[in-house]
Amino acid sequence: MADGRIVVEFVVAGGPVTPHPDTLLVVGDGSEPGPAEGWAGLVVAQPATTTLTHGKGCQCCLPRSSFAALLGDLFRKRATGGLKWFTRLVVVVPPGQEAAWRASMEKDMLAQARFRVSPFSKKATSFKAS
Repeated sequence: MADGRIVVEFVVAGGPVTPHPDTLLVVGDGSEPGPAEGWAGLVVAQPATTTLTHGKGCQCCLPRSSFAALLGDLFRKRATGGLKWFTRLVVVVPPGQEAAWRASMEKDMLAQARFRVSPFSKKATSFKAS
């Protein structure tokens, strides 16, 4: 049975990445993104804000990681037409931060239900903003 989740590939900032029309580029390394041409879209990761409403310890109000919250937002926008349809994400992370970004995704139940890390993520691949 095929895995229908969206594939996430992590790359480290610093070198080129090839655009693809079904891939959304997420820049999370603080660099200025290059042109969005050739990508399904381009998003700059911003810190998420979470407001507790039910009180301390409520499972539905616990803050999610910024990256997990971003993934949820991207999924919703994809489903509602706010973003061009994409089947893959390339996430540009700062050097030395890939493990933390992966962990924040792997610890979030909703992110795990909707996204999966590519088994072919290229740890040596890099991104260089234009």
